Amino acid sequence: MKKEIYKKNYINSEIPSVVLDRMAIYIRVLNQLQQERIKLTNSKELSNYLPVESGQIRKDLNYLGKFGINGKGYNVKNLKKTLQKLMGLEAKWNAVIIGGGRLGKSSVEFMKQKKSETFRIVAAFDPNKRLVGKKISNLKIQNLKDLTRTVKSRNIKIGIISTENNSVQNVAEELIRNDLNYILNFSSFSPKVPDFVILKNIDPGLQVESMSYHLRQRSLTR
Repeated sequence: MKKEIYKKNYINSEIPSVVLDRMAIYIRVLNQLQQERIKLTNSKELSNYLPVESGQIRKDLNYLGKFGINGKGYNVKNLKKTLQKLMGLEAKWNAVIIGGGRLGKSSVEFMKQKKSETFRIVAAFDPNKRLVGKKISNLKIQNLKDLTRTVKSRNIKIGIISTENNSVQNVAEELIRNDLNYILNFSSFSPKVPDFVILKNIDPGLQVESMSYHLRQRSLTR
């Protein structure tokens, strides 16, 4: 049996966010392969499950260092475990959601559907005092002035924004003041944040508008 080559030299590497996004998709494919009881795979086989060329997959996985089995490809279980470790998916992270209105409820449902064992929404807040005391999912909406105490007591590391657009910038600044420098933003307005903050904007509306562009372009070529 040929020996698997694996060198941990990725720890200090700066990996582009677009590559990390693809790696998250690779993990889902590897989950599927495990369910199909496939033990070995290669970049060409992985590309059959993805809109990504095999060459790009190999390039992405090069961030892991030397990884694979000579002449065989990748051990599915080991590759999945390595990607999960690289992306911090072996840990458990607590999150807080700011915004308890319709967008907040939709955001919580979105997170639930992902069935993530890595992220847990443990608290909810809203700058609108009329929503304080109401519930979003099983979480009681709290006053934003209590955010600092809750972040510390619940060891919260991630902030989720799901407020009206006119509140987004203030909410983002409040999260950053509380050392929540990892932010998921479900609103349609993108706040300005310092370079050290990791901000991910999740706006389905933008995807729909982008799709409309592609539909229009295709109709023009007919």
